[in-house]
Amino acid sequence: MIEDGLRYQTQGDDWLERVLIGGIVGFLGVFVVPAFTFSGYMLEVMRRVMGGDTKNPPEWGDLDLVEMTVDGLRYVALTLVYGLAFALVAGLPILVFLLGGYGTDSGVLVGFGLLLGGLLYLLGLLALAVVLPVATANFVAEDSIGAGFDTTVLRDVVANGTMLKAIVFGVVINVIVQVVGSVLLFTLVGILLLPFVGFVGQSAVMYVWARGFADAYEEEYGRPPLEGPTASVGGGVGTTGFDAETGVDTDADEGHRY
Repeated sequence: MIEDGLRYQTQGDDWLERVLIGGIVGFLGVFVVPAFTFSGYMLEVMRRVMGGDTKNPPEWGDLDLVEMTVDGLRYVALTLVYGLAFALVAGLPILVFLLGGYGTDSGVLVGFGLLLGGLLYLLGLLALAVVLPVATANFVAEDSIGAGFDTTVLRDVVANGTMLKAIVFGVVINVIVQVVGSVLLFTLVGILLLPFVGFVGQSAVMYVWARGFADAYEEEYGRPPLEGPTASVGGGVGTTGFDAETGVDTDADEGHRY
């Protein structure tokens, strides 16, 4: 699955143009709004892969950039809630013990607070790394921020071995991208390539999350997370008439496409 994910954006005749645009949008993320567009594109990757289309990455020209940017903004709101929860869990014990030790000579108390806070930070980081992929996938499947906090789905799918494997694969891909990025930093040309490597790498992570979630969801509930015609953020209509094994759109004669 790792190899499939890394190759995902190199499929199709226009893959180079797609990667170039993706890298540029990612680079322009420093201006905030393009970062939302970038996130929205990655959500569209998940949506299509979960729907069974693993052969046709979203083409920038086929997407509604405004709707995709709004979708990315909604996702950022979701991640901010999780981030704040993580900060509270990790930071509150440190704050309590620091305030408790203020004005006293109890270095042991402060040290214990820092140690406890550090432990909670690591545990919270691990929990976030496991829960966020499932929350992201369910947000995409249901097209609802609230779905990202569906405790039933989070409990069932997070504990599923298939999803856990996909999460590990995502971590491996991130490590590979980081290593490649570190090597590229040694040359000017390499530095210029970093945004495009990041685009391919992030797409690969979303790809494995989507496949893992789709398989795990079906194992848990006996049905795929996306059934029947699924609305695309790009304004098109997707169908489940895509054969993931052959890469053939069986609904092509009906004018449908992902």
